[in-house]
Formats: sequence, C-alpha cells, structure tokens
Amino acid sequence: MPLTTEWGRYETLTTVSGLARSLMHGWPMDGRGDAYITALMVCEAVLSGGEDDTADHARETFIDAAYAAGLSVFDPNDGPDF
Repeated sequence: MPLTTEWGRYETLTTVSGLARSLMHGWPMDGRGDAYITALMVCEAVLSGGEDDTADHARETFIDAAYAAGLSVFDPNDGPDF
C-alpha cells in the first residue's frame, strides 16, 4: 500500500526499499529519534530477509517515525495525516 510523504517535495513510496531510502537520505536530522531508529531497523530486517518482520510492519514503523518527527504522511487507507 503506497504512502505519500509531503516534506520538501511530494514522494509516493511503494516498497520497503523506498521507505529505507527515504529514512536514510530524506529524513531531517532533528527527527532521528527512537521511532526513526526502529523504522530503519525494521526496514533493514525486511530487506535482508528476516523472518520476524514484514513489509506491513516496515510501513507501520515508518508512519510512527514520521509522526514522531512531525512529518506529514498521506495514507490512502486513512486519509491525510497532519
């Protein structure tokens, strides 16, 4: 399920690698707290084939990290989040 980020520019993320890339290269430094670390670790686990984490879990932790950092994410399942 795609997510659209709204910081700096609009970007629609549709894969775990896209989520990870956004975390590593597009995330503001002041938003890199515990939720960010968790999202990054879950994305890494999914990409490396870990059995305990799923793409849905990566997506959920990405959304949590965005909320914690005060960033806007549009989830088509829930409507816009600000």
